[in-house]
Amino acid sequence: MAQGAHMAFGDHRNPVIRPGDLPPYLRTPGRTIPSFHNRASKHAGSAKKQPTNTCGYPLPGVQNPSATSVMAQDYFVSDDTWAKILKEGQFDYIVVGSGLTALAFIDETLKLDPMKKILCLERGDFWLPTHFQNLPLPFKMVLGGPSETFPWTLSRKTYEEKSLGFCHGSCPFFGGRSTFWSAWCPQPSKELMRDFPESMIKTAEDPKFWNDAKKLLNVVSAKNINDPVYKDLQGVIDEIMQRTLPELQKQGFADSVEPAQLAVGRSPGSRSYYRFNKFSTPGPLLAIYEKQRNLAKKSPVEGMPLEIMLNCTVNHLRSLPDDESNYVRFIETSQGTLSWIDDNTKIILCAGAIPNATLLLNSFKDCRPSEGGHVGERITGHFLTHIAARYPAKYFEGGEWRPGGLHIAAEYLAGRGKARGECDGDRGQFHVQITAIHTSNPEGDADDAARECPDYAAAATYEQLKDSKDHVVFVCASLGELSENNDSTKMKLNDTKDPSSNITLQFTLDQKDRDLWDDMDAATYKTIEALCSGNQLESDGKLPPIEYWDTDANEGEGGWSTKKPKQHTIRIPGIVHEAATAYVGEKETGGSLDKYYRPHGIKNVFVTGGALFPTSGSWNPTLTMCGYAQDLAKKLHEGIPEE
Repeated sequence: MAQGAHMAFGDHRNPVIRPGDLPPYLRTPGRTIPSFHNRASKHAGSAKKQPTNTCGYPLPGVQNPSATSVMAQDYFVSDDTWAKILKEGQFDYIVVGSGLTALAFIDETLKLDPMKKILCLERGDFWLPTHFQNLPLPFKMVLGGPSETFPWTLSRKTYEEKSLGFCHGSCPFFGGRSTFWSAWCPQPSKELMRDFPESMIKTAEDPKFWNDAKKLLNVVSAKNINDPVYKDLQGVIDEIMQRTLPELQKQGFADSVEPAQLAVGRSPGSRSYYRFNKFSTPGPLLAIYEKQRNLAKKSPVEGMPLEIMLNCTVNHLRSLPDDESNYVRFIETSQGTLSWIDDNTKIILCAGAIPNATLLLNSFKDCRPSEGGHVGERITGHFLTHIAARYPAKYFEGGEWRPGGLHIAAEYLAGRGKARGECDGDRGQFHVQITAIHTSNPEGDADDAARECPDYAAAATYEQLKDSKDHVVFVCASLGELSENNDSTKMKLNDTKDPSSNITLQFTLDQKDRDLWDDMDAATYKTIEALCSGNQLESDGKLPPIEYWDTDANEGEGGWSTKKPKQHTIRIPGIVHEAATAYVGEKETGGSLDKYYRPHGIKNVFVTGGALFPTSGSWNPTLTMCGYAQDLAKKLHEGIPEE
């Protein structure tokens, strides 16, 4: 394949660029009809028309369009444009993936310089336009199953460890996991970012780091969501937890508690009113696309079009055999090979901790443990416990809240396991995501309850709510960190032919993990007891017992019981939030990336996401991951010094 040469287009040292001067691989679709009423206006003739068979004349048009073919007309790279990109396309950044860190990097880059040329490569198709919880209730069926793919071979040891069982997979569609995530966005303290390198800690100490990430994701405290469902019960639950926190701290069950920090999708046309819907990337990415398209239509041009290519899997990053400059010069994809001859193009990996590491292992021998590298040697993540309980609603009356209608509250409690050695820093981290829900009309509120809960996978079910009209139901989803020092937990290349999935993945539990899981479960039960103390710090012996949901009751149908459920019914298989597969640190001490998030020895490849973290903590990682993706954009805008 011929290698194209860089053109001068987009170089803002040559500021006068007209729309007609844009290279053919950067597409600016023509005008579309903005509304039905304009079909009869003077604007109707200016809309883009099909060259033949317009409106069924002289022949019928395409009768079986696909979702991708329809969207590609205006939003995604068409076959014709892709052919031009392969032939002569030159970009400042090629972004692999379309999830949350891809959005963070692209958004920040184009804010800093809208003239940057960016190509986003997504391995999957267009599927959901928004988070599945924002859609009608029947879309709950898309959670998991065919919508989740596992680009690895799971080890038998992990499969047979029933409390782990597997690692949650990827969502192989435009937007990735962002269309399914829980939206919890806690901000970890410096102390919780254990063993993070000094460069990453220093970056996170700047208040702008967190503020920019929160602004991107529209992070809102549950107590500030201007939605009637989150109004009154939230205040009651938060007051109880704040009041009981000192006792929980004294007993070693908690370090802190706060109203949940949630990524909230903005209501169209409103800056002040938040209707609780879930944040995901398809809408914001397409909004950036539209903005850049409009900037590219101005004369002179004020911005470069953003190009998004679907169904394009990146398999290898390559350098020329005789090139000792340590620059990647071409990318092998499932849709052909992209190549260039200069040093300007940079590759940004935004595909997730395991896919990013898989690509590095396939592309660079020096990243492989067999060749002295460290990618995949360390991998961590979170294990989960779910406990549901209920308590009479009358004990939570307070402020403006009284039982009746639909009410939801979300609270976040962070803690650490018991000290079992001389070093307090060895205490593993966990947190409890508390969702409280009350409805006096379970059947009528089923749709809203499912849609508005912060995490559908950890929400009260209809079966739990239908006989709980006089109760507040609590669902506690607790996450604990897997030890990063477990040598049996790792990923490595295997002989599978497909380079996008030719790894073997293994998670195991060591004794530290088992101890922390026990401590986390105990803290979760203690949190529920604190919640159900009502307006009393300690029970006076007259309060009714707490009821727990037991999935084994009623011959497996489930039911409420005053007995705590068995351990195997509350521990949820499936590792989430995997991290540390290629973390920032010196190569001599096990690190895989330098302080600019590049693999050691490679000059134009950069990694985002949980792969960067040396430890996982217990906190939901998305806010932090997006912050570092934005930081990467800032570093590249400022310029990385030559070594």
